[in-house]
Amino acid sequence: MQNHFEFTFSEHSFYLLPQKAIYWDTEKTLIIADLHLGKASHFRKNGLPLTAQTSKKDYIVLSHLIDQFSPNRVLILGDLFHSDYNNEWEQFGEFLKSYSTISFELVFGNHDILSADKYNSIGLVNLGSVFEIDNLIFTHHPLEVVPLNALNICGHIHPGIKIEGMARQSARLPCFYKNLNNLIIPAFGSLTGLHLLKQTKTSIIYAINGSKIIEITSL
Repeated sequence: MQNHFEFTFSEHSFYLLPQKAIYWDTEKTLIIADLHLGKASHFRKNGLPLTAQTSKKDYIVLSHLIDQFSPNRVLILGDLFHSDYNNEWEQFGEFLKSYSTISFELVFGNHDILSADKYNSIGLVNLGSVFEIDNLIFTHHPLEVVPLNALNICGHIHPGIKIEGMARQSARLPCFYKNLNNLIIPAFGSLTGLHLLKQTKTSIIYAINGSKIIEITSL
């Protein structure tokens, strides 16, 4: 186990982080996906008594990552907000103001349903549904077909893995899931749940166990 996992792709250097994020060292960019800000507010409107403490924790973790790596850019791979406009829009806008020298850029996901102008109004750069640089393709949904010699980095799935132990013990852990030319990153938001994925002959799984990364490469 290690505190992060380093890999390179086509001369680009990345760190997979236990905070469910990627630091793209070559471009000085922090990459996250699936924050689902406002999800607690959405549930409260529908009668579920959830607090906003989960979002506060996410802001703290994101702040620590920004302070640690001092990125030039924060790239968000979709589902920044969970639904319609709510008071967390204003909170996130204030958060962006506190990091005014950093470019916060959004690749749109299926939950990013408002107009591009609304996102621009709080200082987000709209990248549309696909962002490409060199042979790296950033999307929210995993691409079904990835060009040869390219890598698709994406979110949406909220990947997790079930780890079996002794005496029928098991744990469900968030993970980075790489299968062929797709790298699916875990959901950054605390209130998101896990979609369990299976190990295959072509997959590599980087499970997150607290502050450690566990590389799983075999069935």
